[in-house]
Amino acid sequence: MAIHAAEAIKMHRGAALPALRSLPLHWPPPRSTALSRTACMVAGAAATTGEDDSSSQISEWAKQESLVVTKGPHVKVAGKTLNPCGLFICILTMSVCACCYPPLLLSYALSRVFDNKKRRMVDYIVNIWAKMSMLLCTYRPKVTGLEHLPHTDEAFMFIPNHTSFLDIFSMSGFVPRRMKYISKIEILRIPLIGWAMQFAGHIAIRRMDRRSQMQTFKDAITTLENGNSVVTFAEGTRSKDGKLKKFKKGPFKMSSKAGVRIIPVSICNMYRWMPSSALLPVAFPRQVEIKLHAPVETAGRDEAEVSKEVFGIINRGLPPYQQAAPGAVV
Repeated sequence: MAIHAAEAIKMHRGAALPALRSLPLHWPPPRSTALSRTACMVAGAAATTGEDDSSSQISEWAKQESLVVTKGPHVKVAGKTLNPCGLFICILTMSVCACCYPPLLLSYALSRVFDNKKRRMVDYIVNIWAKMSMLLCTYRPKVTGLEHLPHTDEAFMFIPNHTSFLDIFSMSGFVPRRMKYISKIEILRIPLIGWAMQFAGHIAIRRMDRRSQMQTFKDAITTLENGNSVVTFAEGTRSKDGKLKKFKKGPFKMSSKAGVRIIPVSICNMYRWMPSSALLPVAFPRQVEIKLHAPVETAGRDEAEVSKEVFGIINRGLPPYQQAAPGAVV
């Protein structure tokens, strides 16, 4: 039974929620299902709270989910989906990276002599590479909350949700702040891309190695104290279903120890373009939004309290289908 999102909110509040729960909810929604999962969640919430002014919210998210991402012709590589679009994006980004290497190597050499702690020249080349790669893929995310970035060189800890390696390209290319990433060692070993990250002074971690984790902790604090902003994904790894997952303690200990504020970041709708079942993006991203939230103070505060606050801020900024399940442990 097909139900349009606009009609769902008009259902009687007592009958709306059971009716919506009876519908098949899965992601991505099949073309024959006219009511998306998001519309179900928003309409159900409106039915239980008695809010009748949610039709615009439903329409907005229904519009964003109206484009069903399909794999098209594809093959399986190591159990992951790979299609022509993903292969094109991979070749394009590697090609742009290769073209950036002459100025990148020059910038690295100069930075080692004149700016070894920040390596800003390398950061600018990486920014150009990330932005050009995404623009050539006809992808440009909407970035909101730029007013929360002060016009100073204050270092921040950026904590976004994580669903795709495109999160890194999006942050590096379109957030006007030079940043270092805490990334698993396997990424930094990728030819060209990983080397560029090493030149810029990004921080490696071996997730299963306790000694490496301690060294990463020290390196991150040093990087922050040197005036660099750092990006770390507090979930520890990509979300397999797009929903926000429980945070690790490390990023909040780092922030507190270095005495820097945290900027929570909600990256919306990236999961649909590169689900966990895909080796590379299955289509050119659209309708992606990066929401920069107001800085969260860490000085003199309990780390668990800060973690809970940041989790809530990021979660509320995500579309309903990406929000953590009710009662999820923070």
